[in-house]
Amino acid sequence: MENVLSNVLTNVEFSAVYNMLSLGIASMLFTSIFLWFARDRVLPRYRLAVMVSATVTSIAAYHYFRMFDSFNAAYGHEGAASAGEAFLHYNVGYRYVDWFLTVPLLLVELVAVLGLARDVQSSLLKRLVPAAALMIILGYPGDIKSNLWNISNSMWGLLSTIPFLYIMYVLWIELSKSLDKQSERVRQLFLGLRLLLIATWGVYPITFILSMNSTSVPTGMEVVYREIGYSIADILAKCLFGLIIFTVARIKSAEDDKAFASQEGH
Repeated sequence: MENVLSNVLTNVEFSAVYNMLSLGIASMLFTSIFLWFARDRVLPRYRLAVMVSATVTSIAAYHYFRMFDSFNAAYGHEGAASAGEAFLHYNVGYRYVDWFLTVPLLLVELVAVLGLARDVQSSLLKRLVPAAALMIILGYPGDIKSNLWNISNSMWGLLSTIPFLYIMYVLWIELSKSLDKQSERVRQLFLGLRLLLIATWGVYPITFILSMNSTSVPTGMEVVYREIGYSIADILAKCLFGLIIFTVARIKSAEDDKAFASQEGH
């Protein structure tokens, strides 16, 4: 780190992103380990939700390893003349591939943990999963400042917002109809999960706006805003979200099976 050029990233800026990516690796990795080993602590019908949660954090852990290496290679030496030039060597695609895989899976675990009727679950997922994938696909060209098809970065961000709003509609309006049969504890946790999604997913457009300028490459501070903002949102949206999903699965398991509840100390 001592070789970082001041006109690329200062030592403080470099260390902030370096340590945040390291925190992302640790958070995703150890949440994955916990969820994989704890999956048998819920009834089989809710186990899928916990396993999907573990899959999400496992995928994210892998991509955070790749982002960490890519960032260190791009910014951790004296080869680049500016932060913008270094950014061209930093593989932003790792983060978007991660989101393309994990964001739809976050919605799968959210629906799966409620134990809904198969036709209701299928109907919800057929709408939520494609919308989530489209949201990520449309956001990528703007974030890498590609000027693809002469469409501005801000327009790509706006287009990406459309499927996001549709997802919010399904979660708040359509899925709310399925909450009436849930217990009060599950309803409260589920409401918390939806708010967590809004709070964390809302970080992405804010970070996108902060890192958006008139040039094709970001400044050093824009890199810092972007990587720290995205990483914090990822940790909350995947690790914390997955642990709450596990808690909901435990509560529903105890509600469904009194013998299980007694065995698990509920």
